Amino acid sequence: MPLTIPMKFTLCLSLLLTGLQVHCHHVPGHHEELEHNGEPNPPEPQQQPLEEGQGTEPTRLKISKINADFLFRLYNLITSDPVPKNVFFSPLSITTAFALLTLGAKNETHHQIFNGLGFSLSDIEESEIHGAFKRIIHTLNQPNNVTQMNIGNALFMEETLPLQPKFQNDVITFYEAEGIPTNFKNSTAAEDDINNHVKNKTNGKITEAVQGLDPNTLMVLVNYVYFKAPWKNPFDPELTRETDFFVDATTTVKVNMMYREGYYDYLYDDSLHYWVVRVPYNEEYSAWIILPDQGKMKAVEDALSTELFLKWEPAMKHEEIQLYLPKFSISGSYDVKDLMKKQGMNDVFDDRADLSGITGHRNLRVSKAVHKAELDVQEGGTEAAAVTVLEFVYHSGRIFTPPVIKCNRPFLMLITNEPLHHFIFMAKVMNPAVK
Repeated sequence: MPLTIPMKFTLCLSLLLTGLQVHCHHVPGHHEELEHNGEPNPPEPQQQPLEEGQGTEPTRLKISKINADFLFRLYNLITSDPVPKNVFFSPLSITTAFALLTLGAKNETHHQIFNGLGFSLSDIEESEIHGAFKRIIHTLNQPNNVTQMNIGNALFMEETLPLQPKFQNDVITFYEAEGIPTNFKNSTAAEDDINNHVKNKTNGKITEAVQGLDPNTLMVLVNYVYFKAPWKNPFDPELTRETDFFVDATTTVKVNMMYREGYYDYLYDDSLHYWVVRVPYNEEYSAWIILPDQGKMKAVEDALSTELFLKWEPAMKHEEIQLYLPKFSISGSYDVKDLMKKQGMNDVFDDRADLSGITGHRNLRVSKAVHKAELDVQEGGTEAAAVTVLEFVYHSGRIFTPPVIKCNRPFLMLITNEPLHHFIFMAKVMNPAVK
């Protein structure tokens, strides 16, 4: 069931692709075909969608907090590399793809995926989790005349792959996924089909989502997030000037620095020594700029948490400031498989995987998981793109003089949907001169 939302322009774009490559593999001690008097294991009871009126605000806030906690854990893993570099990714894209994957996961694999995302099924019902993602997707896909936001999922499936009816129903019901029959034996044509689909969904921002596709692939799951929005108060291009950006104590690069004097929500944290400025887009989206003082980035990163973020808004002033923000384009590429393993999500990537909810047999595993993202910030607004690929195979501020907040040193950026209390993207800008 394709999702068609009219879009005209875009600022932030994120994608997640999940590819399933499969080969025959016997799971020791597993005899599902012979159980229950020779019949396959009976399907579990049909998971019911949340009914209208269910999914209370406290439940939705709990899920948004879990997703925020996942964001900061993932950020800490990504930035554990001792070499400082630009970071950009979409936590929403990654969590959506793996949450969708749980619809086909069973037993320990099912448990590990939810635990890796931060969900405890003893505290929250699985139907509420999927219902929350359904609400997020539905809400973000509402068309409007200014901000463009589109999130969706597509399953590219080997033409002979027998999917379980429950899995097919649930991925459509909860995740608005569309199924696209694909001949992976002709891997070149399959790559073209996937890349053209991604290119179309991302307005040409991502043109090579997959490459070197294994002809044994049985399924590729694509999650895309596409967002473009103008600043509520655009920067005047006439005021943009070339200036120095201090990457570190020994490295300085030239950047085009935008400037605007106006009223913003902002604060300065005296204990950790950093500025926070909320720069609104039109309607319900905002960019949060976190600018540590020179030499304080590591201390601020160590303190980043959902609790810290929740303290910012009530502490902010709404006053006039002088804001300097560089124009920049950065990108990120990550091995999500490695990142998820570090969070205890192991079985789904090896021969212990139980994804029998997809085909009815324990014969699939995720062979590859990659996330790619791009971010572009200009006077008019912000543009970003991200893609994640997973492949599966058979088991084998002051009042008188406006304070000056000048982002001429490394800073962080969060893009949020305010009504949903959800983070869409996160960036660390170490060197805006490096894409």
